[in-house]
Amino acid sequence: MDVTGQAFEDMQEQNMRLMQQLREKDDANFKLMSERIKSNQIHKLLREEKDELADQVLALKSQVDAQLLVVQKLEEKERVLQGNLGTVEKELTLRSQALELNKRKAVEAAQLAEDLKVQQEHVQCKLKEIQACMAENRAAKEKESFNLKRAQEDISRLRRKLEKQKKVEVYADADEILQEEIKEYKVGSWGRKGKAWHWVG
Repeated sequence: MDVTGQAFEDMQEQNMRLMQQLREKDDANFKLMSERIKSNQIHKLLREEKDELADQVLALKSQVDAQLLVVQKLEEKERVLQGNLGTVEKELTLRSQALELNKRKAVEAAQLAEDLKVQQEHVQCKLKEIQACMAENRAAKEKESFNLKRAQEDISRLRRKLEKQKKVEVYADADEILQEEIKEYKVGSWGRKGKAWHWVG
């Protein structure tokens, strides 16, 4: 009876240990399943963000192409205006010379000289209009160039962010993702302090 009772107690104790181990395994399995579900949700969100960033890059590329076309048109217009300005300046020089020659003529050529003077004033007005148009065109060109530079900087920033998202997809484990982000944060912090450039997180 003593041996049987002792064996029964040992068996009960062993059963309790097995039940405890089973509960611990169930808890571990539940924790792993929770982490896996959380990791899948993070991966899905990152994939959606990557798709959104890719769409933004395409939109910005289209905007840059449109701005480049505008800049090209403005440059062509400026070349035409510069050609017109050269022609007008030559015409003004010729008319000024003709005016000086006509001043040396007799009194009967005075009326002709007056007409040439009127023509000279007309040419000067036309020259001022062309110069004003050129100044406006130059300001528009500078504005478009500034917008183009801003768009290119936005594309560069989005491309860096897109590359980061692509790197994140390579890692299946959430711990590896966190380690990679910590590594990139440390590198970005060093660049901000040691090299005086801005790190994009």
